[in-house]
Amino acid sequence: MDQQKANVLLEAKDLKVDFILDEGTVRAVNNVSLTVKRGKTLGMIGESGCGKSVTAQSILRVVPSPPGRIVGGSILLYAMNGDASVDIASLDPKGKAIREIRGREISMIFQEPMTSFSPVHTVGNQIGEALILHRRFSSEKARQESISALARVGIPKPEQRVDEYPYQLSGGMRQRAMIAMALSCSPRLLIADEPTTALDVTIQAQILELLRKLQDEEGMAMLIITHNLGIVAEMAEDVVVMYFGYAVEYGDVNQIFEAPLHPYTRCLWDAIPSIDKKSDRELTTIKGNVPDPFSEFAGCPFFERCPEAMPERCELSPPPLVEVVAGHRVRCFLYEVKANG
Repeated sequence: MDQQKANVLLEAKDLKVDFILDEGTVRAVNNVSLTVKRGKTLGMIGESGCGKSVTAQSILRVVPSPPGRIVGGSILLYAMNGDASVDIASLDPKGKAIREIRGREISMIFQEPMTSFSPVHTVGNQIGEALILHRRFSSEKARQESISALARVGIPKPEQRVDEYPYQLSGGMRQRAMIAMALSCSPRLLIADEPTTALDVTIQAQILELLRKLQDEEGMAMLIITHNLGIVAEMAEDVVVMYFGYAVEYGDVNQIFEAPLHPYTRCLWDAIPSIDKKSDRELTTIKGNVPDPFSEFAGCPFFERCPEAMPERCELSPPPLVEVVAGHRVRCFLYEVKANG
């Protein structure tokens, strides 16, 4: 196996996820392909409702079903030697195989830890449950390991906090406890879905520094989903930009930030407030709104909002995925000459 392939931990190919509702079908994820490299961080950005969280849920097979289901594509998780792989998309979401992967191979930090923790079980019991299930620890050993996990993420008096309930912890400590639970079995991939939402700036910085430290110690890969472009710039090596269920641009962090190609990516950048802009200047916004989730498009879903749209071209057929330079791909008609050349 070539070295480039050996560095891949997880690879999604042409992933499709639909939600079948009475009102119609929502194509939440549409032909998304992405790669998470061993020990590296992939950042996923885009507006709300663009399919970021559903993509993450698909990797763990926790898409609410019904009404959601994976209708196409594959999610390949590669073994330690890089040779064999399991297609997560083909597994029974309630079967033994995926239960052995969840928590042990892949863990997830959810957006709101208060709704992710059980309110009627102590933090220690919830961390210990994964240790008992995946590592076959005794109850006493799981408790001691839970205390160590809480101490490791910087929670003071862990021997006391381990017996407390989630509502007794502050927002920052709940987020740290969620990280402790996610990392308790040393997963190879950590999915962090808006890991600093609703936290103040100081606590955000502490959580990000903690994630970086733990990643260095464990050598794990991360998929970080966020609206905060600063987090992506600070944490990620590679970036995927999502819009309306499509991955519209892929590249390494320098390519995406220094030379964005897709008009949507450039619009996101232009909307960032800057101290260099005059104080009396209005903030730049992306015109229009994200389309209704039940909308169907023959062409590019960003057409009506795009400042560079080509009438009777962008609206009539889906844009090609083009590799403009090595590793930097974009789904846009502006670059179709490159695709055909």
